[in-house]
Amino acid sequence: KQWYQRRVVITAERLSRLLSPASIKQVLMASADRLPGISMFEQGSGKMNLPRAYELLQGYVPQITISPGKIDWTDCPYMWPICSQPLYHSSMPVTVNMTIINGMAVTGTITSPPTWHPNTQTSGQIVQLSFSYSETLWPWTGYLAITLSVGKSGANYAGTVEGYVLLTVQSPATNEDISEQTSTLHIPVKVNIIPTPSRDRRILWDHFHSIGYPLGPFPRDNLKLHTSPLDWNGDHIHTNFNGIYKHLRSKGYFVEILSTHFECFDAKNYGYLFLVDPEDAYFESEIRKLNEDVNEKGLNLVVFADWYNGPLVKHIKFYDENTKQWVVLQGGGSNVPALNKLLAAHGVILGDKVWHGKFSVGPHAMEYGSGTSLLSFPKKKKVPTATLR
Repeated sequence: KQWYQRRVVITAERLSRLLSPASIKQVLMASADRLPGISMFEQGSGKMNLPRAYELLQGYVPQITISPGKIDWTDCPYMWPICSQPLYHSSMPVTVNMTIINGMAVTGTITSPPTWHPNTQTSGQIVQLSFSYSETLWPWTGYLAITLSVGKSGANYAGTVEGYVLLTVQSPATNEDISEQTSTLHIPVKVNIIPTPSRDRRILWDHFHSIGYPLGPFPRDNLKLHTSPLDWNGDHIHTNFNGIYKHLRSKGYFVEILSTHFECFDAKNYGYLFLVDPEDAYFESEIRKLNEDVNEKGLNLVVFADWYNGPLVKHIKFYDENTKQWVVLQGGGSNVPALNKLLAAHGVILGDKVWHGKFSVGPHAMEYGSGTSLLSFPKKKKVPTATLR
């Protein structure tokens, strides 16, 4: 709220020249009231406070702002899911995506790479930051992605470390009253760090082979939802799978996201690799590497396969009101043929028949929405059975 601290009364004529989509957005976001108990991804900047927005507008000074305005592991649940799990050495890096809003002009340039300034009194130097950003801001906005990880010196550290990131933007003159402008952002960073957990408490969740956002008409995982056959949301542990993520965290497990292929993680760090509803295929090098991880490095493989049936996919179609055409869906609930290729070396084959029904595991009643079954499994291994339709 730099403009409020530097508040001056300006004329309506000058104010009209300062108004822009960016400045209006900045004022509305800065004046909003945060809603308690809700994450930033649900509420944005909060509930609009128009009287305060008007007050801030009276002293508006052109500048850059960023959303969210900080990275703070201690501010939960507002910073959820970032704050839901501490960082530790050898964990997958965490990336925070931020939006830069330029109230100075429609265009702007980041004059030099952002810089990390750790607070050495709180051991901030053990956190490593890297940046990806739009060098040119247009129109009115740009992005900054900050990736955080813990260096080897923090392998046994427990506590909260702090520091800040500096970012400077320069914009050209907009008229005779406003010359070339420069604005610098100070982004506070506060990270919770713990000693590296034992391998048996660490789960790696494969997101690389899942569709983060559907690029075409894909069917839902549960075929019984006839009124809405399309999957519009994709898969992620912080969206449709957030229930299992929260459950695993409550049981003391640490869940990390694998956002690249299998060759980019060290299996000795993890007890489990979760393959949940994968849609993509696997490279031959990935298959070889995973076989080695399971057979020689003791990695446990947990697969949630979902369903796949070629004739059924062609049968499921919907009428597109925009194009006035019938559209055939692409793929099934998951890529079972690719999973069969991945699991073949372990003696596992999944079928293409779609099953559903209810069963019990001990005292727990379970519902099998739509899924596949086992056609082959290694002998002398435990295989639970259920009567399904």
